[in-house]
Amino acid sequence: MKSNTAHPFLDPLWRRVLLVVACAVWAAIETYHQNTFWATMVGAVTVYGAWEYLYNYRPSTEDKTPDSGA
Repeated sequence: MKSNTAHPFLDPLWRRVLLVVACAVWAAIETYHQNTFWATMVGAVTVYGAWEYLYNYRPSTEDKTPDSGA
């Protein structure tokens, strides 16, 4: 399944890192308060976000390939 995670707002690395860190902090807070269901849910979102936005991210500028003109 091809997901569309490329957006010009997320092209700077610091924004993607901030997004993943915010989710990780949220998961840690839920764990601290012993809300295991929400800690698991937000932890899964954190893992997915790290995969899509840090490991597998392609900038939105790469999506626009010019025609070769041949």
